[in-house]
Amino acid sequence: MNPRKLVLALWLALSCAPALAQAPQPPGPLPSPPPLFPPDNWWNVDISGAPVDPDSASFINLIGGPTGLHPDFGGDDAGTPNGIYGMIYVSVPGAQALEVVDFSNGYPDESDPGAPGRPPGYPIPVGARTQPKWIEGGQPGGGTSGDRHMLLVDRDNRILYELYATHWNAGAGRWEADSGAVFMLDGNDRRPEGWTSADAAGLAIMPGLVRYDEAFGFAPIKHAFRVTVDLTNGHVYPASHTASSSSDPFALPMGARLRLKASTDISSHPSYVQKIFQAMKTYGLIVADNGTDMYVTGAYDTRWDNDVLNPAFASLKASDFEVVELGWRPPVATSTGALDFYTLTPCRLLDTRLPANQLPPGPYGGPALVPAAERVVVAASRCGISATAQALSLNLTVVGAPGVGHLRLFPGNATPPGAAAINFSAGQTRANNAIIMLASSGTGTFALKSYTPSGAVHVVIDVNGYFE
Repeated sequence: MNPRKLVLALWLALSCAPALAQAPQPPGPLPSPPPLFPPDNWWNVDISGAPVDPDSASFINLIGGPTGLHPDFGGDDAGTPNGIYGMIYVSVPGAQALEVVDFSNGYPDESDPGAPGRPPGYPIPVGARTQPKWIEGGQPGGGTSGDRHMLLVDRDNRILYELYATHWNAGAGRWEADSGAVFMLDGNDRRPEGWTSADAAGLAIMPGLVRYDEAFGFAPIKHAFRVTVDLTNGHVYPASHTASSSSDPFALPMGARLRLKASTDISSHPSYVQKIFQAMKTYGLIVADNGTDMYVTGAYDTRWDNDVLNPAFASLKASDFEVVELGWRPPVATSTGALDFYTLTPCRLLDTRLPANQLPPGPYGGPALVPAAERVVVAASRCGISATAQALSLNLTVVGAPGVGHLRLFPGNATPPGAAAINFSAGQTRANNAIIMLASSGTGTFALKSYTPSGAVHVVIDVNGYFE
């Protein structure tokens, strides 16, 4: 080839190659509909009517009433090479290759090797080894200092993977982290009591981020935000882990909720800031880590304007917040009054043999229920079910069971009962009729949990009527 043509061909190839200097910004799509996790999950529960803790004033006084709120997120940090403000999250396809992570230098006994029912590993893109801005802090391969959280969302299989102190060990050719946790986005499973996660409180990080797409979207933000305080003591629901930095009885425990007082005037702020502050009134802040007082965690995004965010947040003081009763949970009703029954043409609500992220009006799809997995289904307004329905008549089918086991059905805001809805043996395809109450919170949800130790089980649910 003519040398001049060769140079031109190389220039064209390089100039047309995709730029992979960092993780994709803005981040890729997330599973829909928002918010992440079911509507009765602790991140998504409306706490505007929850009682105030009797020691609320003392908790706030320890933080310091005049302490201003601060957005712990933004765009690039111009003063630090590859530096950023905020958490990075990465949306990956279900086919993303899994990388085994070594937890031996941290909390191996409290870390998940991978997602339940799937091979060990986390779906970490290869570019994260050498490129900046895939991991909190922005350094290629995570660097060697800082929290270095890595948040990965498998958008096709609806799985959230989170890592703490993430680092690519080039010499050993492996990823290392102090801890790792995996969360199924269609369930409400907590970490085992006493366990950490990628966060000190044992909670997921991703659902508590202030995100640009939500702040500037059309819908209200429908979840709480993650917040840090300097001093913590113990933990309460929904947290599972203690990382105490104080013995002071008025140091907030991990999992404590702060709520922006309803009387706080937020009308002078830009509409997107008002949306963020309104979420603090409706869903609150959840204490998830030790850190600077009243720092609210958000996603790194170069579109944020911190010349607006910083003074807006600073105008809110700790004294503008109140502490919700420690460990508060919404009440769960276990019975109803007399209800009328409405017949429906049999309609499929769930078929785990289908791919995940099915669009209405079709049924919800997979994945199959792995051992001990919980799946929450939003039934209201699907298949002709009334938005105010309080119970359903269902046909529940297990297809090709991998072994002996059973499933339990329960309202979406309740805990699993002791009784099984269906029992099965290896190789069986078996059906059973069931009546199930929906969540008493009005979210129109029910849940199912698998007790099948031998493997993942496929489930089909058809509805034939509802009660209201």
